Amino acid sequence: LEEKRELGNTCSGMLVPNAQELLDTRKMKARFLYTVISVMDTQFEIHYLGKKYAVDLTHWTCSCRKWQLSGIPCVHVIATINHIYLDPTVYCLKYFTVEYFTTGQCCHKGLHAFPVGQKSNKGYPRWNIRSPGL
Repeated sequence: LEEKRELGNTCSGMLVPNAQELLDTRKMKARFLYTVISVMDTQFEIHYLGKKYAVDLTHWTCSCRKWQLSGIPCVHVIATINHIYLDPTVYCLKYFTVEYFTTGQCCHKGLHAFPVGQKSNKGYPRWNIRSPGL
């Protein structure tokens, strides 16, 4: 935990370095070629290269699903957030904040891929695989 605190003290931003780097990359992509249309106060439609994406800032969803899967706003969400002059870092999950990282909460919760006491073959879940057409 001491190493995490020291690493957290060297971070200058609100997010851990990997999350900040991904967010910065997405910010650069979101600067160009996106048209934002407001549907309601927190619901927007993004047009890009003939495709449409629905963004809902209240429920933290985007129709491309990258935001829901990664916890960091996708380019469509960032384009929307820039359109209404807000900060995209506010829309990142708390798990990516330096504060959460330095307090060691991520380690104290006992995050495991599988419930304690259950063993899986080589750490991967077993999938029932069937041949196509059967």
